[in-house]
Amino acid sequence: MGKNISISYLDAKNVNDFFESLKDLKVWIHVDVMDSKFVKNNGVDMKYIKKAKELGFFVDTHLMVEKPFEDEYIDKAIFYGTDSLTIHQEIDDFELVLDKLNIVKKQEESEGKKLQIGIAVKPNTDIKVLEKYKTKFDLLLLMSVEPGLGGQKYIEKTNEKIKEARKLFKDKIIQVDGGINFDTFIFPYISGCDSFVMGSYFSKSKDVVSSYQALEILIQLEECPKKLNVDFEKRILQIVPGGYGFEDILIGISSPELRKFANKFYKVVSLNTLHYFLNSNVHEHRKFALFSLSKMAKSKNVNLKEIVEFVDDNLEKINNWDLTDEVSPNVIGKYLLTLSDKEKVEKLNIYFNSKKFWINRIGIVSCLALARAGDYMICESVAKKYMYSDNHLLQKAVGWLLREVYKKHPSEIVSFLKENNKDKKIGKFVISYACEKMTQNEKNEIKNNVKGDN
Repeated sequence: MGKNISISYLDAKNVNDFFESLKDLKVWIHVDVMDSKFVKNNGVDMKYIKKAKELGFFVDTHLMVEKPFEDEYIDKAIFYGTDSLTIHQEIDDFELVLDKLNIVKKQEESEGKKLQIGIAVKPNTDIKVLEKYKTKFDLLLLMSVEPGLGGQKYIEKTNEKIKEARKLFKDKIIQVDGGINFDTFIFPYISGCDSFVMGSYFSKSKDVVSSYQALEILIQLEECPKKLNVDFEKRILQIVPGGYGFEDILIGISSPELRKFANKFYKVVSLNTLHYFLNSNVHEHRKFALFSLSKMAKSKNVNLKEIVEFVDDNLEKINNWDLTDEVSPNVIGKYLLTLSDKEKVEKLNIYFNSKKFWINRIGIVSCLALARAGDYMICESVAKKYMYSDNHLLQKAVGWLLREVYKKHPSEIVSFLKENNKDKKIGKFVISYACEKMTQNEKNEIKNNVKGDN
């Protein structure tokens, strides 16, 4: 990665196993040292610095302690082999400690060892107070949570602080620590941060390699051209107050760009990695995940059932028409074609038994694969379930399905629409979409049989 990730083992249950899981990744190890005085907590065992060095990691030690020298924290860190030492600006005798640390650095250099000096500041500390120390440190650590406890929420105003730090300290490493995960990572990244301290995102992950891969892809996705007319697209996708997509974030990457991006990664990306994207509030993240799944489903020797099960486990976030219409025919529909008629019906009923209309739509649109294969009996049965629905998105899905069936079985669909409109009025969008490819005579035949206005 172009940027650096420094992984904290503060919450790791088994540090040795955790380090082993990280050894193939290009990351730093972040050592959170606390003394129950500067912060109300105890930190990690510093002996693991030595273990991290044995595994070839760069070790980044963060001293959240009141007396770094007197209590021998600095001596221990250097003895175990740390590469970087960060002290807090807010401690008593900060200037004296910083000067002594620079003396230690020169001593280390005289012995052929490099030592990086860092200064950390709490969220409310003004970084301008550090300008007079510019020549005495290499790294500036900005706390994006209050120091002392893991798992806190990222403080958003840190982003502006990062931008300010980038201007004031152009030649320094700008590091951020606290609340960094997949959803918050990109904000400090685009603000100009160099190093990202991450703890629970990795220590609680079932697959740290996939978690790391998700960040690698996230960075590259952020670099995609953003040429979409966001305001127009928000209206189309109802990403507006009161709209069905109102909780989404749209960043402006077009579908062709996302599809191109997915084509680049689908062969190497794991389902565990895609889980992060499919559960993101950024609309384009979810679309990238679904484009990738579509490409996977078309690959040779793919475990299609595993992909479908992954989709089923994440149905809640496939909640807009462009998302349902990508994954349904290309993944679920493709899987339906491998099943017996009985199995097809059982599988579809999983979607039809849901009370959520997006999941219903997934079931309907999945049947496009059956329609294109000429299997119209199940399609007509599905259409009959929803052709009277008040939901226009379900009506449109049914109309689309019948239009596809019509291409192979035109007379059957004309008769189907005539027959089912006799006693109960079919939804107007069903009629509109289903009749789109019909001849004028066929349209007239259906309209002349319609009861009431459609």
